Amino acid sequence: MGERSVESLYDQVRAAVGVAHDESVPTLTEVAPGFRVLALRTPTLPPAAHTNVYLVGPAGGPVVVVDPGSPYPDQQARLDEELAKLPVAAVLLTHHHGDHTGGVAALAARWSVPIAAHAGTAKRLEGIVEVTQLLDDGEVVHGATCVFTPGHAEGHLCFEVGGATIAGDMVAGLGTILIDPDEGDMALYLDSLEKLRARPETILLPAHGPAIPAGHAKLTEYLSHRRMREQRVLDAVTVGGTVDELVARAYADTPAPLWPLAQRSVLAHLVKLAREGRVREASGRWSL
Repeated sequence: MGERSVESLYDQVRAAVGVAHDESVPTLTEVAPGFRVLALRTPTLPPAAHTNVYLVGPAGGPVVVVDPGSPYPDQQARLDEELAKLPVAAVLLTHHHGDHTGGVAALAARWSVPIAAHAGTAKRLEGIVEVTQLLDDGEVVHGATCVFTPGHAEGHLCFEVGGATIAGDMVAGLGTILIDPDEGDMALYLDSLEKLRARPETILLPAHGPAIPAGHAKLTEYLSHRRMREQRVLDAVTVGGTVDELVARAYADTPAPLWPLAQRSVLAHLVKLAREGRVREASGRWSL
């Protein structure tokens, strides 16, 4: 589908389920020692309507800004109000999606700060945002350890600092995580969930929704859910059919307005299963 098509799909789903416009002023909140968050309004995937921008560092600064994703001037102005009180050291990006990077160029221009991200993210943002520092697994940047967690996006990073992990779109405190087969990889995503679960447990600070204190339990929940959904896809393929027919069976428990997203998820599972030699496709129909 590509990035623009993914955004169009988000627009389609938002229109179908209805997303109320939020006029409230975001409040800066401490979610863990050294971590403050502003939930800024973004064009993201329902039921979420905001992306968390994290300010990491001591109360008097300097701070690192993670995922300034709002493209809306009023939301960017609210973030600027807080940054005017603090020295800003850098911007870190978990990945390239628009609801995580929509305010990056404006912030970098206003505060003249470097932007750091994985090479996969930098490639996706080429011509849109200039990433000035490339990060990789295990590197430490401004006190944060980078954990490479591809799957949702090819360049996805999490950032561990002390007892907390900024988790980007690995998990969500509200809603779910979409793996789109055109720019994501279900097998890599599952591996990345396992990788995070194998690390020492921390509070997970997701991009959408509240903090998740029991990090390992949430990761286990996500792994169990994905395996359940994969089994439902396999059960649906036993009968055979088109992707739309498989969605109707595997996601019968999901409201129909969300089926366009479910279709992308089913395709991601099918790509993984086909790679493993467990399913096959011929003339648009899938079978075991």
